[in-house]
Amino acid sequence: MPRPNSIVIAFTVIMMAIIGVPPSMAQEILVPVKLHVVLLKKVFSLSKTLQGKKITVVIVYTDASSRVKDEVLSGFKAIGIQATACLVSQMEQEAGDADVIYIAPGANAAQKFCEENGILSITGMPSLTESGRTSVSIGIVAGKPKVLVNTRRAKIEKQEFSAGLLKVAKIYQ
Repeated sequence: MPRPNSIVIAFTVIMMAIIGVPPSMAQEILVPVKLHVVLLKKVFSLSKTLQGKKITVVIVYTDASSRVKDEVLSGFKAIGIQATACLVSQMEQEAGDADVIYIAPGANAAQKFCEENGILSITGMPSLTESGRTSVSIGIVAGKPKVLVNTRRAKIEKQEFSAGLLKVAKIYQ
């Protein structure tokens, strides 16, 4: 009998294929965008670095991840978060004023930009947080969506989170 976690992952991959996300991206983004942007908004409210700011998110993407960019952009706007998007090649000109950068599949060059500019890196791809390439992502733990935080990466990006977030998140170092 399959484990509940594998059932959730399989269901998510199938649903993303139905809505048109290419299989390679469906494997990387485990939690549907509409749900993970809501969870990321909660992370923003629990960030000591972002408290009291009107947060600006820039989604950095590639041509191959354009569909994910569109979904994330509309997801953030639907929940009242100011968001824009730019190609990786335009990041230097377009993302300098960002408080948060959402890294879409294939836009890994944004990691260094976040580090150099003290910008919080987020993504829907848990593997990037697990490996220390982004500070925050949303993954699946015990069959349920969960905030993942890489504290070493967050420190490099000059980010500080509340004890409440760190208590409920899965922590990587």
